[in-house]
Amino acid sequence: MNSNPQQQQLVQAKQLLSNHRIAEAKSLLEVLANQGNSIAHFELANVLLIQNTENAATKASSAAEGGQGLAVKATDKRQFFENPSDEDTRRGVDHLRQAEKLGYPPAIYRLAYSSLTETAEPLDWNRLAERMATCCRAGHPNALCDAAVYFGRYGNTEQQLASTDMLELAALNGSIVAMALLGERLASGRLCNPDPARANSILALSREWNMPVREPDLRFGFTPPEPSKAPAIGAHAEFDFSHLQQAELLEHGQILHSANNLLAFNNALSKEECLYIQCLGAPNLEPSIVVDENGKSQLSAERSSHDFYFLPEFEQVYLNLLQRKMAHAAKLPLANSEQLTMLRYLPGQEFRLHRDNLPPNHFIARENGGSGQRLRTVIAYLEAPVSGGTTSFPLLSLELRPEQGQIISFDNLLPDGKTCAVSLHAGTPVKQGVKWICTLWMRQGTHRAL
Repeated sequence: MNSNPQQQQLVQAKQLLSNHRIAEAKSLLEVLANQGNSIAHFELANVLLIQNTENAATKASSAAEGGQGLAVKATDKRQFFENPSDEDTRRGVDHLRQAEKLGYPPAIYRLAYSSLTETAEPLDWNRLAERMATCCRAGHPNALCDAAVYFGRYGNTEQQLASTDMLELAALNGSIVAMALLGERLASGRLCNPDPARANSILALSREWNMPVREPDLRFGFTPPEPSKAPAIGAHAEFDFSHLQQAELLEHGQILHSANNLLAFNNALSKEECLYIQCLGAPNLEPSIVVDENGKSQLSAERSSHDFYFLPEFEQVYLNLLQRKMAHAAKLPLANSEQLTMLRYLPGQEFRLHRDNLPPNHFIARENGGSGQRLRTVIAYLEAPVSGGTTSFPLLSLELRPEQGQIISFDNLLPDGKTCAVSLHAGTPVKQGVKWICTLWMRQGTHRAL
């Protein structure tokens, strides 16, 4: 039996998008959206908010050759990232809101995490709580994974225990991040009864997806990864997100040096929050690039790590809450930041002495209507190596040993806008183990469009 005409047209539109026939796909989606199709509204929003590779690469190349702007290598599918135009952003968000009115969970979820940057969508904590609860009740995998990590840290006893069932359901609904976190919980017995044999099977699957989870413990053998019964999240959980804002709060930091306003915030992230961020980006890691003095992006021996840029479509609600926590460390709004970057350093890998300031042709000055230079750098240590991998500030005679969960912030510019000379720093070679960090580069003014 044939599917309904709208379903057939949606399939056709997605095929056109995959073949980069954007104009034809948009025309077809607009017809369906006018008929009240929620998925068409959502797909139209994606077309407007996600630049297609060819157009973005062309614009980025022009910017690098003689203009102004920022182009960043991102993924195989998107070689460059640029914020969409103001008009595309407005229209894209309008389509998301239409899809939300029609009850489409992916659109509701995207509006939820977009609101945390406070740019295209206003932040209302009560509205955010409603959106998250709606998505969780609908079984949205990313929302359930976010909820599990949130309640696992901040929930009451019943919510904490229910959070493992949330991971179960999120994994069954397709979240590989939830699957990895679940494997770690079952192996350790955190907020659940330990089940090392089942954990082994889940961890093995997670490692096939390049998740940085522990190796299976062969002493316990393997049992099927699926739960013996479907998770039943009881009414006691209630998906109460009324206190969600606590996840972005940050205690006062310790001043390590006043010359570059170097601050440290210990235990800012939990072990599971660190793994959550790692798992979100780990399957998409690529060799790191640097921007030379001429504004060209290229591979370099100076920076031998692997990294991943969290473009807006890769973000999640809890990830953006943690980004807000990092922005609080810099005492700046999240909207001033570039996209979050995650980096992994294997033994022998390093980032040699450098400053984070961008070349002149890679940013637009605030007086010319742009977001300006990188004012501050914020680093969160997700995993500390056994040895090596320090963050060195040689002009300050400081060498910081990474501590999992710690956040540091320092200035790249002096109050007068000139380069802060003592911000010169390096990620020294990892000697043993693996070093994972994520970084927010904070601009002088609003930078994000989403």
